Amino acid sequence: MRITNSQSTSILLNSMNQNTSKMSELMQQMSSSNRIQHPSDDPIASVRILRIQRSEASLTQYGSNITNVSGNLSTQETNLQSTSDTMLNIRDLLLWAANGSNSTEQLNAMAGELSTLESTLVSYLNVRDEEGRYLFSGTLSDRPAVVYDSVTGTYAANGNDKTRQAAVANGVLVDENVPIQPLFGTGMDLLNKLHGLVATLKNPALNASDPATVQSIRDTINQLDDSHGKVLGAITDLGGRQNTLTLLNTSNQDVSLVNQKIEGDLSALDYSKASIDLGNYKLALQATQKTYMTVNGLSLFSLL
Repeated sequence: MRITNSQSTSILLNSMNQNTSKMSELMQQMSSSNRIQHPSDDPIASVRILRIQRSEASLTQYGSNITNVSGNLSTQETNLQSTSDTMLNIRDLLLWAANGSNSTEQLNAMAGELSTLESTLVSYLNVRDEEGRYLFSGTLSDRPAVVYDSVTGTYAANGNDKTRQAAVANGVLVDENVPIQPLFGTGMDLLNKLHGLVATLKNPALNASDPATVQSIRDTINQLDDSHGKVLGAITDLGGRQNTLTLLNTSNQDVSLVNQKIEGDLSALDYSKASIDLGNYKLALQATQKTYMTVNGLSLFSLL
Protein backbone atom coordinates (compact mmCIF):
# COMPACT_ATOMS: atom_id res chain seq x y z
CA MET A 1 0.00 0.00 0.00
CA ARG A 2 1.43 3.38 -0.99
CA ILE A 3 1.57 6.05 1.77
CA THR A 4 1.69 9.60 0.52
CA ASN A 5 3.67 12.45 2.10
CA SER A 6 0.47 14.07 3.32
CA GLN A 7 -0.57 10.85 5.09
CA SER A 8 2.85 10.55 6.73
CA THR A 9 2.67 14.15 7.88
CA SER A 10 -0.81 13.65 9.28
CA ILE A 11 0.27 10.54 11.20
CA LEU A 12 3.30 12.33 12.68
CA LEU A 13 1.29 15.42 13.65
CA ASN A 14 -1.28 13.21 15.30
CA SER A 15 1.43 11.46 17.30
CA MET A 16 2.98 14.77 18.38
CA ASN A 17 -0.42 16.10 19.49
CA GLN A 18 -1.08 12.96 21.55
CA ASN A 19 2.32 13.12 23.23
CA THR A 20 1.94 16.83 23.92
CA SER A 21 -1.51 16.24 25.38
CA LYS A 22 -0.22 13.44 27.62
CA MET A 23 2.68 15.62 28.79
CA SER A 24 0.32 18.49 29.58
CA GLU A 25 -1.97 16.16 31.55
CA LEU A 26 0.95 14.75 33.52
CA MET A 27 2.27 18.21 34.36
CA GLN A 28 -1.18 19.24 35.62
CA GLN A 29 -1.28 16.13 37.79
CA MET A 30 2.21 16.83 39.15
CA SER A 31 1.43 20.46 39.91
CA SER A 32 -1.76 19.55 41.82
CA SER A 33 -0.44 16.25 43.32
CA ASN A 34 -3.74 14.78 42.16
CA ARG A 35 -3.86 12.07 39.55
CA ILE A 36 -7.61 12.59 38.92
CA GLN A 37 -8.19 15.83 37.06
CA HIS A 38 -11.54 14.77 35.61
CA PRO A 39 -14.03 12.08 36.70
CA SER A 40 -13.34 10.23 33.47
CA ASP A 41 -9.71 9.71 34.55
CA ASP A 42 -10.93 7.07 37.06
CA PRO A 43 -14.74 6.82 37.29
CA ILE A 44 -14.82 4.31 40.16
CA ALA A 45 -12.35 6.26 42.31
CA SER A 46 -14.16 9.50 41.46
CA VAL A 47 -17.46 8.12 42.78
CA ARG A 48 -15.78 6.96 46.00
CA ILE A 49 -14.10 10.34 46.46
CA LEU A 50 -17.43 12.10 45.97
CA ARG A 51 -18.99 9.95 48.69
CA ILE A 52 -16.09 10.69 51.02
CA GLN A 53 -16.41 14.42 50.37
CA ARG A 54 -20.11 14.27 51.22
CA SER A 55 -19.25 12.43 54.42
CA GLU A 56 -16.64 15.08 55.24
CA ALA A 57 -19.20 17.85 54.68
CA SER A 58 -21.55 16.13 57.15
CA LEU A 59 -18.73 15.68 59.68
CA THR A 60 -17.86 19.37 59.38
CA GLN A 61 -21.48 20.27 60.10
CA TYR A 62 -21.57 17.85 63.05
CA GLY A 63 -18.43 19.50 64.42
CA SER A 64 -20.01 22.93 64.15
CA ASN A 65 -23.18 21.66 65.85
CA ILE A 66 -21.17 20.09 68.66
CA THR A 67 -19.32 23.36 69.28
CA ASN A 68 -22.56 25.34 69.37
CA VAL A 69 -24.43 22.84 71.54
CA SER A 70 -21.51 22.45 73.93
CA GLY A 71 -21.27 26.21 74.41
CA ASN A 72 -25.01 26.43 74.93
CA LEU A 73 -25.00 23.61 77.47
CA SER A 74 -22.10 25.22 79.34
CA THR A 75 -24.07 28.47 79.64
CA GLN A 76 -27.10 26.58 80.94
CA GLU A 77 -24.99 24.58 83.37
CA THR A 78 -23.41 27.76 84.74
CA ASN A 79 -26.81 29.37 85.26
CA LEU A 80 -28.32 26.26 86.82
CA GLN A 81 -25.35 26.06 89.18
CA SER A 82 -25.96 29.69 90.13
CA THR A 83 -29.65 28.82 90.56
CA SER A 84 -28.64 25.97 92.88
CA ASP A 85 -26.38 28.26 94.92
CA THR A 86 -29.18 30.83 95.25
CA MET A 87 -31.61 28.13 96.37
CA LEU A 88 -29.14 27.01 99.04
CA ASN A 89 -28.84 30.59 100.28
CA ILE A 90 -32.64 30.77 100.44
CA ARG A 91 -32.72 27.50 102.37
CA ASP A 92 -30.20 28.75 104.93
CA LEU A 93 -32.35 31.80 105.57
CA LEU A 94 -35.53 29.74 105.81
CA LEU A 95 -33.92 27.38 108.32
CA TRP A 96 -32.88 30.38 110.36
CA ALA A 97 -36.37 31.82 110.14
CA ALA A 98 -37.92 28.51 111.21
CA ASN A 99 -35.92 28.06 114.44
CA GLY A 100 -38.57 29.91 116.51
CA SER A 101 -36.14 32.23 118.27
CA ASN A 102 -36.41 35.21 115.93
CA SER A 103 -38.16 38.46 116.67
CA THR A 104 -40.63 40.11 114.34
CA GLU A 105 -37.97 42.64 113.33
CA GLN A 106 -35.51 39.87 112.47
CA LEU A 107 -38.08 38.09 110.32
CA ASN A 108 -38.88 41.39 108.59
CA ALA A 109 -35.18 41.81 107.79
CA MET A 110 -34.96 38.24 106.49
CA ALA A 111 -37.93 38.95 104.24
CA GLY A 112 -36.00 41.73 102.56
CA GLU A 113 -33.07 39.44 101.83
CA LEU A 114 -35.37 36.64 100.68
CA SER A 115 -37.09 39.06 98.31
CA THR A 116 -33.73 39.91 96.74
CA LEU A 117 -32.88 36.22 96.39
CA GLU A 118 -36.29 35.61 94.84
CA SER A 119 -35.56 38.22 92.16
CA THR A 120 -32.10 36.73 91.61
CA LEU A 121 -33.62 33.27 91.18
CA VAL A 122 -36.09 34.55 88.57
CA SER A 123 -33.29 36.32 86.68
CA TYR A 124 -31.36 33.05 86.37
CA LEU A 125 -34.45 31.23 85.10
CA ASN A 126 -35.00 33.95 82.49
CA VAL A 127 -31.41 34.10 81.28
CA ARG A 128 -30.82 34.61 77.54
CA ASP A 129 -28.01 33.60 75.21
CA GLU A 130 -25.93 35.95 73.04
CA GLU A 131 -28.64 35.83 70.36
CA GLY A 132 -31.35 36.93 72.78
CA ARG A 133 -33.05 33.52 73.06
CA TYR A 134 -34.35 32.43 76.46
CA LEU A 135 -32.45 29.31 77.44
CA PHE A 136 -34.98 27.67 79.73
CA SER A 137 -38.24 28.30 77.83
CA GLY A 138 -38.28 24.98 75.98
CA THR A 139 -38.89 25.42 72.28
CA LEU A 140 -40.56 28.81 72.84
CA SER A 141 -37.20 30.55 73.14
CA ASP A 142 -38.65 33.96 72.24
CA ARG A 143 -40.55 34.05 75.56
CA PRO A 144 -39.29 34.42 79.13
CA ALA A 145 -39.39 31.10 80.97
CA VAL A 146 -41.17 32.69 83.94
CA VAL A 147 -43.55 35.66 84.11
CA TYR A 148 -45.01 37.52 87.08
CA ASP A 149 -48.59 38.74 87.09
CA SER A 150 -48.73 41.88 89.20
CA VAL A 151 -52.55 41.73 89.33
CA THR A 152 -52.73 38.24 90.90
CA GLY A 153 -49.30 38.47 92.51
CA THR A 154 -48.27 35.06 91.15
CA TYR A 155 -45.64 33.51 88.91
CA ALA A 156 -46.39 31.23 85.97
CA ALA A 157 -44.40 29.28 83.40
CA ASN A 158 -44.41 31.02 80.03
CA GLY A 159 -42.53 28.53 77.85
CA ASN A 160 -43.11 24.81 77.42
CA ASP A 161 -41.52 21.54 78.49
CA LYS A 162 -40.14 20.54 75.09
CA THR A 163 -36.47 20.26 74.08
CA ARG A 164 -34.65 21.34 70.94
CA GLN A 165 -32.36 18.78 69.31
CA ALA A 166 -29.25 19.01 67.17
CA ALA A 167 -27.59 16.37 64.98
CA VAL A 168 -24.07 15.72 66.29
CA ALA A 169 -23.21 12.46 64.51
CA ASN A 170 -24.70 10.12 61.95
CA GLY A 171 -28.15 9.25 63.35
CA VAL A 172 -27.40 10.85 66.74
CA LEU A 173 -29.44 13.74 68.17
CA VAL A 174 -28.67 15.53 71.43
CA ASP A 175 -31.00 17.76 73.45
CA GLU A 176 -29.54 21.25 73.40
CA ASN A 177 -31.64 22.85 76.14
CA VAL A 178 -33.17 22.28 79.57
CA PRO A 179 -36.80 23.40 79.92
CA ILE A 180 -37.51 24.83 83.34
CA GLN A 181 -41.07 23.53 83.67
CA PRO A 182 -40.13 19.97 84.67
CA LEU A 183 -37.90 21.41 87.40
CA PHE A 184 -40.25 24.00 88.90
CA GLY A 185 -43.64 22.87 87.63
CA THR A 186 -46.09 24.66 85.36
CA GLY A 187 -47.48 26.54 88.37
CA MET A 188 -44.03 27.63 89.57
CA ASP A 189 -45.00 26.39 93.05
CA LEU A 190 -41.67 27.20 94.69
CA LEU A 191 -41.61 30.80 93.49
CA ASN A 192 -45.21 31.35 94.50
CA LYS A 193 -44.70 29.81 97.96
CA LEU A 194 -41.56 31.88 98.44
CA HIS A 195 -43.27 35.05 97.22
CA GLY A 196 -46.22 34.48 99.56
CA LEU A 197 -43.90 33.76 102.49
CA VAL A 198 -41.89 36.93 101.84
CA ALA A 199 -45.11 38.95 101.96
CA THR A 200 -46.00 37.28 105.26
CA LEU A 201 -42.60 37.88 106.83
CA LYS A 202 -42.58 41.53 105.73
CA ASN A 203 -45.74 42.26 107.76
CA PRO A 204 -44.78 44.55 110.68
CA ALA A 205 -47.63 43.04 112.70
CA LEU A 206 -46.32 39.49 112.23
CA ASN A 207 -46.46 37.22 115.25
CA ALA A 208 -43.06 35.51 115.15
CA SER A 209 -44.31 32.58 117.26
CA ASP A 210 -47.42 31.92 115.18
CA PRO A 211 -47.44 28.16 114.33
CA ALA A 212 -49.01 28.93 110.93
CA THR A 213 -46.00 31.07 110.03
CA VAL A 214 -43.56 28.36 111.08
CA GLN A 215 -45.52 25.79 109.09
CA SER A 216 -45.51 28.06 106.02
CA ILE A 217 -41.72 28.33 106.30
CA ARG A 218 -41.37 24.54 106.55
CA ASP A 219 -43.67 23.98 103.58
CA THR A 220 -41.53 26.37 101.54
CA ILE A 221 -38.39 24.48 102.59
CA ASN A 222 -39.94 21.18 101.48
CA GLN A 223 -40.90 22.68 98.12
CA LEU A 224 -37.44 24.17 97.81
CA ASP A 225 -35.76 20.81 98.50
CA ASP A 226 -37.91 19.11 95.86
CA SER A 227 -37.09 21.70 93.19
CA HIS A 228 -33.43 21.86 94.21
CA GLY A 229 -33.08 18.10 93.77
CA LYS A 230 -34.45 18.42 90.23
CA VAL A 231 -32.06 21.28 89.46
CA LEU A 232 -29.11 19.17 90.65
CA GLY A 233 -30.36 16.32 88.46
CA ALA A 234 -30.47 18.66 85.47
CA ILE A 235 -26.90 19.82 86.16
CA THR A 236 -25.76 16.18 86.28
CA ASP A 237 -27.60 15.49 83.02
CA LEU A 238 -25.89 18.45 81.37
CA GLY A 239 -22.51 17.09 82.43
CA GLY A 240 -23.43 13.74 80.89
CA ARG A 241 -24.40 15.42 77.62
CA GLN A 242 -21.08 17.26 77.55
CA ASN A 243 -19.23 13.97 77.99
CA THR A 244 -21.27 12.47 75.16
CA LEU A 245 -20.44 15.41 72.91
CA THR A 246 -16.73 15.05 73.68
CA LEU A 247 -16.79 11.35 72.79
CA LEU A 248 -18.78 11.95 69.61
CA ASN A 249 -16.47 14.77 68.54
CA THR A 250 -13.45 12.51 69.00
CA SER A 251 -15.17 9.75 67.05
CA ASN A 252 -16.10 12.15 64.23
CA GLN A 253 -12.50 13.37 64.04
CA ASP A 254 -11.25 9.77 63.81
CA VAL A 255 -13.68 9.06 60.97
CA SER A 256 -12.52 12.24 59.24
CA LEU A 257 -8.89 11.14 59.45
CA VAL A 258 -9.77 7.78 57.89
CA ASN A 259 -11.73 9.56 55.13
CA GLN A 260 -8.79 11.85 54.39
CA LYS A 261 -6.42 8.88 54.17
CA ILE A 262 -8.72 6.98 51.82
CA GLU A 263 -9.24 10.06 49.65
CA GLY A 264 -5.49 10.60 49.55
CA ASP A 265 -4.87 6.99 48.55
CA LEU A 266 -7.46 7.24 45.79
CA SER A 267 -6.35 10.56 44.33
CA ALA A 268 -2.66 10.88 45.21
CA LEU A 269 -0.22 10.90 42.30
CA ASP A 270 2.68 8.44 42.15
CA TYR A 271 5.45 10.94 41.43
CA SER A 272 8.03 8.30 40.56
CA LYS A 273 5.83 6.73 37.89
CA ALA A 274 4.67 10.15 36.67
CA SER A 275 8.29 11.32 36.26
CA ILE A 276 9.19 8.22 34.25
CA ASP A 277 6.09 8.60 32.08
CA LEU A 278 6.86 12.28 31.51
CA GLY A 279 10.40 11.41 30.39
CA ASN A 280 9.09 8.76 28.01
CA TYR A 281 6.59 11.16 26.48
CA LYS A 282 9.34 13.75 26.01
CA LEU A 283 11.57 11.22 24.24
CA ALA A 284 8.67 10.08 22.06
CA LEU A 285 7.81 13.68 21.21
CA GLN A 286 11.43 14.49 20.31
CA ALA A 287 11.71 11.39 18.13
CA THR A 288 8.45 12.21 16.37
CA GLN A 289 9.55 15.81 15.81
CA LYS A 290 12.84 14.64 14.24
CA THR A 291 11.00 12.18 12.02
CA TYR A 292 8.54 14.89 11.00
CA MET A 293 11.36 17.24 10.06
CA THR A 294 13.14 14.47 8.10
CA VAL A 295 10.00 13.47 6.20
CA ASN A 296 9.16 17.07 5.36
CA GLY A 297 12.72 17.62 4.12
CA LEU A 298 12.56 14.83 1.60
CA SER A 299 11.85 15.58 -2.11
CA LEU A 300 12.82 14.24 -5.54
CA PHE A 301 15.09 17.22 -6.07
CA SER A 302 17.27 16.17 -3.15
CA LEU A 303 17.97 12.88 -4.91
CA LEU A 304 19.20 14.47 -8.17
